[in-house]
Amino acid sequence: MDRVKHPTLRAAVVLYVYFAAMAAGMVELSLAAGYLAGAGSSSIGTVVAGVATLAAGLAFLAWSLWGLHRNSLVMARCALPVLAAAAAAHVAVAATDLATRRSLEVSHFAALGLTLMALAGAGWLRRQQKTNDGGTHGQPRTGRLLAAAFGAAVVVASVATPGLAASMAGQHAVPHGEHGQAPGGESGQGSNPALDPGHHH
Repeated sequence: MDRVKHPTLRAAVVLYVYFAAMAAGMVELSLAAGYLAGAGSSSIGTVVAGVATLAAGLAFLAWSLWGLHRNSLVMARCALPVLAAAAAAHVAVAATDLATRRSLEVSHFAALGLTLMALAGAGWLRRQQKTNDGGTHGQPRTGRLLAAAFGAAVVVASVATPGLAASMAGQHAVPHGEHGQAPGGESGQGSNPALDPGHHH
């Protein structure tokens, strides 16, 4: 690959890695909420899983924000093993779900996919750092970088959105069309007798 395109590719992969890590962090936090506040949260195993998932989510978010600020792969030596360990943990959970319930939890599957996306991109960036290719130090082309950033955001969102929706937080979210309704299912206007045209004294 020539020296003109290479810095654009490197910058695009940096965005891709941290978008995926940020989305994985949000899915991890939604999973932690399910462990710590959902049914069966009083058991020791569930609390441990919730705390571990919470720590992973916060770590992913902090790492992605730091990396976006630095515009480079930060903490590369420990980031790759941590990403690999997180992916292995989700594989273990998915295998356990298939063995016990014969079903796959979408949130864990989404977190696994996002973690693998970040791991693959981080591995490529790590190799680029080791080879120290001079082309990586040029200026990326803005138009191509924006297109790559948009594509990366779309791909990451397509994986993260189902995972967030399937989590406990997503299942208890109020649908957009029901924000103005009273708890009984009536709209705010219909619950006020003075504003109800069909109300008679």
